[in-house]
Amino acid sequence: MKAADLAPLFGALTEHARRCWPEECCGLLLEDGRGAIQFEPIVNVAGSRAAQGTSTRTVRDGYVMDPKALLAALEKVDKEGGRLAAIVHSHPEVGAYFSREDREMALGGGTEPLWPDVQYLVISVRNGRVDEARLFSWDAPRADFLEEQVSGIAANI
Repeated sequence: MKAADLAPLFGALTEHARRCWPEECCGLLLEDGRGAIQFEPIVNVAGSRAAQGTSTRTVRDGYVMDPKALLAALEKVDKEGGRLAAIVHSHPEVGAYFSREDREMALGGGTEPLWPDVQYLVISVRNGRVDEARLFSWDAPRADFLEEQVSGIAANI
């Protein structure tokens, strides 16, 4: 998936990120069996009992997807012949970058991603407004994530 492919989802993505601000939002981009991509918002449970043992962060500086909602969404897309295309989350007030924790979670403690074909979309929300987004994709030959600016998302306010 290229950043330009996200344009039809800008409204849903920016609305979810703004609604969650000043907390981090999270969700999934799911590709159905025909290749159509949809956004599935997932509740951020960071800092709650449901996230214990997963992260020490709170909803203001991290995200943990509600495990039941995450599993339900993944099971549904798999059953329908689709796949997980990207993991989405926002960074309130700090910009759209792939943080050290984002990278560590994607790599699962190893040197290659847990899901090599899954991309990561990070949305920046400053003062309640989406100002940028970046899409991160694993590049196996470089053994690193490549970054692509998502043009036009900030204009969708």
